[in-house]
Formats: sequence, structure tokens, C-alpha cells
Amino acid sequence: MIDQPHFGRRLRTLRQERGLSQAKLAGDNMSPGYLSRLESGARPPTPKVLAYLAEQLNVPVSAFEGPARTEGAPTEDLVKAVTAPDSGDGNVSALLERVAHDQADLSLPLRWLALWSLAGLQAESTWREAQLAVAQELLKTADESGVPELRVRSRVLLSRLHRSIGDMKAANAFASEAYADAIQHELPKADVVRSLMVLISTEAEVSRLPDALKHVTDLEKLSQDASGALRVEALWTASSVYVRHGNHAAAATCLAEALELSSSGDDLKLWMRLRFAAASLYLQMHPSRLAEAQQVITEVEPALDLIGTSRQHLEFRTIRAHALFQAGELDAARALCAEIGSEAEDLEFRDKVRFEVLANLIKIVSGQVEAGVRAIEELAREAHEASNMDLAAEIWKSLAETLASVQSSKSA
Repeated sequence: MIDQPHFGRRLRTLRQERGLSQAKLAGDNMSPGYLSRLESGARPPTPKVLAYLAEQLNVPVSAFEGPARTEGAPTEDLVKAVTAPDSGDGNVSALLERVAHDQADLSLPLRWLALWSLAGLQAESTWREAQLAVAQELLKTADESGVPELRVRSRVLLSRLHRSIGDMKAANAFASEAYADAIQHELPKADVVRSLMVLISTEAEVSRLPDALKHVTDLEKLSQDASGALRVEALWTASSVYVRHGNHAAAATCLAEALELSSSGDDLKLWMRLRFAAASLYLQMHPSRLAEAQQVITEVEPALDLIGTSRQHLEFRTIRAHALFQAGELDAARALCAEIGSEAEDLEFRDKVRFEVLANLIKIVSGQVEAGVRAIEELAREAHEASNMDLAAEIWKSLAETLASVQSSKSA
């Protein structure tokens, strides 16, 4: 059954998940104004419109249907949604959204669970603006519930999302609140460790490195006997801080232990994500550990072909472009950067900026010095305005080193 206003909310969510504007979705067969009225609930959809929109969004018409209005249906639907694999056609997401917004018939903790599950489905497939909207509703529900675990987990998620879009002040604030709440209420170790990891990451990026290093010491103690995956993530977090501190020996030690603990047979997704991180960190060391980075890149490629999402393929290509540049394979690095092009907009803020810096360093080395320098200076200002002082410092350092290298080549 198709009804408003549910149809309008569902239509907007599906459109935003795919990164489409109203004009793009409307195409040549309807006006953006009409689509806007459909989304607002002001107009009911006709069967012809339903079929057209379902085709444009690559979902069945049933993805727009409202929930059955029977006694106990929200809880039953929630159980069905969280225990079913997403078939890829949007039905599980649609079901979770309906349940999450049926406030009258669902307790706050269960509504939080619906939102949490929806956020998990969105993690690899939607634009971060849509993820933020769900996460903000998640936090509101958690605060209303009064359950400390839900409050902490919601803030950890929001911290990660704000960090991914470059809003470091908000990311650090949510991380600080999560960690303080976890400590105050003596929550399970896993909650304390996860909140501490996001706090450390944001502290390092807003140039509070002494605080981050102090917390890394706490993290290593807390995670010493943690489960495999949690220990791996803790070591990964510690290594990233050590790289920023310039303690590359400690970073390499943490990475080596994390890589040894991580098994593709236990969690292939974590195994792959860790190797992405390891390759990137090896390349950021001074001097870079290019051989180790190339080894990890080669190791992870078969798994990427097997289970990698489009976003992970993009991230992998940007890491490879950095490696090609550092290996002196300028033509290959330039070609790969050109191939990636505007796709880089889908990267997280830090990765996107570092990729754009790389593209302009290639310009400088290729002789387009003035244009490359001007673009990199703008990127450094962008990082500074986002309160990501660590990234800004990295950008200036890369620019200085590349200019010195170019000058040295000219002198020779």
C-alpha cells in the first residue's frame, strides 16, 4: 500500500542515498517542482509515477510501501529487518526506516536499535549527509532513553561521521562526551575502548598531540587483553598517532602486531581495512616505507576484487597513486589521478584533501609550479578552517619537500 507522507519520506531518503538532486531524479519526464511536492507529501503518486521513480532509483515499487497497521507490527518488523540480510533492493532499509519512525508503537531502545541497524546498512552505500541525519536521530533517541550505552555508541558514531566530512570540532566534542560518559558509568571495556579510540584520533588531528599520546598509553593498557578485532583497531589507532608524532619505530611495531593478529578467516572486511590503513601509514612515514606499503597493496588486491565496495576500490586506487608517486613512476601516478578525477569527492575529507594535494604535487614536478603551489596553498587553508591542524601541517611539509626536490633537480 502506497500512502503519504510515508511515500514522500521514503522517496527523499532513496534519492539522497544515491546522491541525486531532485532535478536529476526527475529527468525529462517530470518537473523538479512536482517531485518536490511528492517528497513533501503534498501530492499522492500515480501508478505511472511510481513505476518511473522505481525504475530511476533501481528499486521495486514495494520499496515505497507503508507498514501494515496491525497490532504489534513495528516490533515484528524490527525483528525481521535486523535478522535478514539486505538483498540490495532497498527493502530492508525501507522496513527499518518505517519501524524507526513509528514512535507511537515502539519503545525508545527498540527504536534506537532500528536506527542503529539502518545506520549500519548506510555505512558503505549512502552519502554522509544522509548518514548524519540518521545518526542525529539516533543520538536524540539515545538521550531520551537515558541508557548510557546507547548515548555513548551514538556519540562514537557521530564523531566518526563528523571526522569523515572534516568537521573536527564537532568530531572531537562528540568523542570527548562519549569517553567521559563511558568512564562515568563504568561501561563495558569495549565501549570505553571504542570511545577512547575516536577521542585519540580527533585529538591528533586538532593538534592536541600530547593529549592523544597520553590517551594512547591508556588505550594500549585497556586493550591488552581485548578481543582480536578490538585489539587490532586499538593498535591501528596507536600507530596513526605515532606516525604523526614522528615515532615511526613505535608505529611500525604496532602495525606489525595488528597485521599479525588480523586474520582474513576471522573478519575479511577488517583484514582489508587494516591493510588499507597500513599502506597509507607506511607511505606517510619519513622516510616512507615504500616496500612495505607496496607489499600490503599487493596482498590486499585479491580480497578487494572479492568483496570490495565501490568506495573501497576508490580508496585503494588513491593509495596506489600515492605509492606510484613516491616510487618515482610519475606518468603512472598522473594517469591514475586523472582516472580517479572527480570520484575523489566520495572520499573522506582527509583522504580527499591528500589526494588533491598529490595531484597538484604531480603538477609541480611536471613543471606547472605556480598553478600547483596555488592549489596546495588553498587546500592547506581548507584543512586549517576545518580545524584539522595536523593535515594542514602535513600539506605544508609535502609542498616544501617537493619544491626543494624540484629546485635540487634544476641545480643538478
